[in-house]
Amino acid sequence: MLRALIVDDEAPARRYLRRLLEATASVHVTGEAATIEQARRFIREDQPDALFLDIALTSGTGFDLLTGLDPMPAVVFVTAHNGYATLAFDVQAVDYLLKPVSPERLAQTLARLRPHASLTMRTKTGKNFIKVQNLTHVQAQGDYVLLCSTNHENELIHMPLKRLAAQLPSPPFCFLSRSLIVNLDHISHVTDRPGPHTQVEFTTGVAPLALGRAATQRLRRAMVSRTSSEWNYRL
Repeated sequence: MLRALIVDDEAPARRYLRRLLEATASVHVTGEAATIEQARRFIREDQPDALFLDIALTSGTGFDLLTGLDPMPAVVFVTAHNGYATLAFDVQAVDYLLKPVSPERLAQTLARLRPHASLTMRTKTGKNFIKVQNLTHVQAQGDYVLLCSTNHENELIHMPLKRLAAQLPSPPFCFLSRSLIVNLDHISHVTDRPGPHTQVEFTTGVAPLALGRAATQRLRRAMVSRTSSEWNYRL
């Protein structure tokens, strides 16, 4: 579920964008803000995954809002002005939408935002929002699934692995076996070990995984396919 905050000083513009976003089942609008001060409060309290942010605000600019935010949500600028695109991508915005936003164009943006979505989970420590992009790998353990993430805090949740897999974008997530899904973006390198085994190490500090022959073959195919797709995209 992508948890989104709309920041725009014009109420009609907020209502229009909210209708478009809420027409998508995978999006939850956590709130609307008209000013930078309101937006900061919402971000602090709700920690949205994404900001749909106007540039020209009564109390400043959308760029002013981003100053000092930590952690930084994914940012999509929604504006009537096309002259700020370079600045927008300088602050690593996911997308830049011109008003009025069409449903078709918004669908492209939401596809780009999928890795930034949160999984809403009831874990042994209570209800948590777990960022999809922070997951390194997930493993089935009986009726539970172990989530291993970049914050080094593993979470055990009561959910079938297939149900969880439906919420993970592919790529970068890849099924290596019936009990294991790995985030390809988090892989540092793969090292051969004696026999048919390999060891997968991660950039995130998550403990390495040992893979058998079949899982290693699936991983190597997925990595080659991913590299080829990215190269074709650049062309």
